[in-house]
Amino acid sequence: MHIEWDERFDTGIEVVDKQHHGLIHILNGLYDSIGKGQGEAVLLGIFGELQRYADDHFDTEERLMKAQAVAPRHQAEHVIRHVAYRRRIEAYRARREAGERLVPIQVLAFVSDWWIEHILTCDRVFESLARDARDGEGDNPSWPAR
Repeated sequence: MHIEWDERFDTGIEVVDKQHHGLIHILNGLYDSIGKGQGEAVLLGIFGELQRYADDHFDTEERLMKAQAVAPRHQAEHVIRHVAYRRRIEAYRARREAGERLVPIQVLAFVSDWWIEHILTCDRVFESLARDARDGEGDNPSWPAR
């Protein structure tokens, strides 16, 4: 379940892609810990990292969508997914803090699957915004495209 960066993950928005690279680093760190038999020991720390990452990354995405006047329906759908993810990670964290033993590989599978699906589907909005900015069609010619 080690994740290698794939060009399909590129959105064309430097700040978003850089944050996605950081996420992959977190996920691969959990994978490496599991491989060393330390997955259970690092879960609480990983949950904290994933929550901090989500707070920063989701704020970035939501600000960019708003600044670029993405259709309100698309913004709302994106935010709903963000809220659901945050709740799921918080639920995992609460269960672990309550003493429940979690299976680290199952946590990694959920988080990896969720993020890969999110990047490859929902975050495509950033790819089209970057393309529009490059083509001169965007509202903001200083859009942070690559």
